[in-house]
Amino acid sequence: MSSLRNAVKRITHKERSQPQDRQHLGILEKKKDYQKRARDYHAKQDQLQRLQQRASFRNPDEFYFGMQTSKVNKDGKHVSNDDYRQLDPQLVRVMKDQDLKFIRMQQQQDQKKAAKLQASLHLLESSNDGGKQSSKHTIFVDTVQEAKDFSVADHFDTVPELAHRSFNRLRKSDIEKLAANTITTNTKKNNNKHQVTSSSSATASKEERKQARKLAKARQQAYAELQARQERAKALHLAEQHLVTEKLVASKGRKRKIAAAQDGQPAQYKWRRRRMK
Repeated sequence: MSSLRNAVKRITHKERSQPQDRQHLGILEKKKDYQKRARDYHAKQDQLQRLQQRASFRNPDEFYFGMQTSKVNKDGKHVSNDDYRQLDPQLVRVMKDQDLKFIRMQQQQDQKKAAKLQASLHLLESSNDGGKQSSKHTIFVDTVQEAKDFSVADHFDTVPELAHRSFNRLRKSDIEKLAANTITTNTKKNNNKHQVTSSSSATASKEERKQARKLAKARQQAYAELQARQERAKALHLAEQHLVTEKLVASKGRKRKIAAAQDGQPAQYKWRRRRMK
């Protein structure tokens, strides 16, 4: 029987529309529309009741220090004397000029420090630094046979383990001195000084790796500081552009906006040409 019940055509219940003589009043309000309007009305009434109750329980002798720098205007709104909109326009212009000078000074300091850091760094990257392409050192020889027999370690007077490096490539004499100093330091015990002239390649290699790690860490910190100062200089330059735009917009002259602010850049204005006397 349930299948036959679904086969029978049912009455389609339609919402009542606005009568023809009341079409000028708009769409006929349904029950769900009335419920939304009633909930909103009662919520506002409850809020007003709570505010009235809070005002009735308020202590008339209450004091806070904000009362000394605020007042009530004609519209009944509290206005603070610290608001820059209540200041003289000439004073606001002077304050913005001071902010602009401070930003330019900070920008120049960051640019000088970044340039000093960049000058102290060689901007060399090893082949294992983040998959970046390493720098190349081209050496020219006279014949093809010399190119085939060319040895990087012999040319730079270093050990084969350091031949692939483009930085901190120690010479053999420096490695021997470093090994001798390391052995001499390790053998000084109980104020007994012994002169050691023999060199150990294993100790030199260990000390060289330790020194390389220190240099790599210092170089990484220097690059991070350089990038941070460059980004800060760009941010200060953008803030300078915004302040300059605000200063020009506040000046006299007819103008119109030709481009809105986007991607952090200030809006662009075009001033009407004025004949100079």
